[in-house]
Amino acid sequence: MDPPSSKERLPLTNVSNVNPRKTIRICDDPVEELRKTVPHGSEESFFLFRKDHNRAANGDNNPFDLLSDEVLLHILKWLPKKTLLSCSQVNRRFNRVTKDETLWQRLDLSNRSLQCNGLVEVLSRGVIVLRLAQTCIADPIPPASQKFPHEIKVQFLDLSMCTISKPTLRALLSNCRALVKLSLENVPLDGGICAEIAQNTRLESLNLTMCSSIDAGGMHSMAKALTKLLSLNVSWTNLSRDAVQELVKNITPHIMHLNIAGCRSTLNDEDVAVLIKRCQKLVALDLSDCTLLTDAAIKTLCKTRRIEYLSLSRCYNIPVASYLNLSELTTLRFLDLFGLVSDQVLDTLKHSLSKVGINKYYHSSVARPTVGTKRTSIWGYRTRD
Repeated sequence: MDPPSSKERLPLTNVSNVNPRKTIRICDDPVEELRKTVPHGSEESFFLFRKDHNRAANGDNNPFDLLSDEVLLHILKWLPKKTLLSCSQVNRRFNRVTKDETLWQRLDLSNRSLQCNGLVEVLSRGVIVLRLAQTCIADPIPPASQKFPHEIKVQFLDLSMCTISKPTLRALLSNCRALVKLSLENVPLDGGICAEIAQNTRLESLNLTMCSSIDAGGMHSMAKALTKLLSLNVSWTNLSRDAVQELVKNITPHIMHLNIAGCRSTLNDEDVAVLIKRCQKLVALDLSDCTLLTDAAIKTLCKTRRIEYLSLSRCYNIPVASYLNLSELTTLRFLDLFGLVSDQVLDTLKHSLSKVGINKYYHSSVARPTVGTKRTSIWGYRTRD
């Protein structure tokens, strides 16, 4: 086909009055376009966060900068301890405020495993009420390299059934001089540890149930020094004859609650007489499993003025008829005679001692930090917020 002549009509595309325009590509990703303006080799720095110094100067960037430390501290006190540890990693200010002593007054680390340096960090924050029952505390590496802070402020310390070496325990107690109540139930001791316990002259309650290696020297130092002691539990500690004598001759006359159960062949009637004569303020006395006691001990106990609770369970050498003489104890409220009398004799005793509750307590609560279901407190003080 021949091309059209100049006089013939041109195709529509050629006679249009619309000026040709350049094709514009619409970009769906503005970030991608912005990246193209960045010099080559600087794309990695494009995604870096840059602080707006103008906004930071006006305090618009961090609202916490507008709060004083006192207000921030008031906010942090409502947080659990685990959250406080996370907050301490925010910045230097948060780290400083979260270490304030008012946030660490009480702490429960029972049933856990702790490194020795972790325990040091906890004690350095000024903890007053600390529960470490059934906690395993690892020795420092190398041994004796870890130093505890001087003048530890803890006053209520529960180390019941805690796994801790004697050197570590001795080092810990050597820096504790403000203890008011202490529990070391079922923790091995030695003479040095007993000497460190004796340095806490403010002690009012001491629980040493089932502790081993308490010799006469250790008992002498504790009985002589702890003049403010009100509650003492040394049951089932396998005390020697000399240790028992040191206890009854030197224990403070202010003692009110005493448990020396389990002295099967080391506590006799004469020791009870010395004890009762010295300690006129006794309110609770547990002599269970002291099998050398006889009816002479009952006659001595009838001379007391304030005893409200008495336990003579499994004291087999005391005649059953002697227990009827306890009716002379007008202050007696509870009497435990487990594993000793038959049901018929028990009914007779209940009739003769009508105002006395018999066999009401299966376990002794003397000086123990936790009793019954109260697992969130020790000696009545809360360990958790």
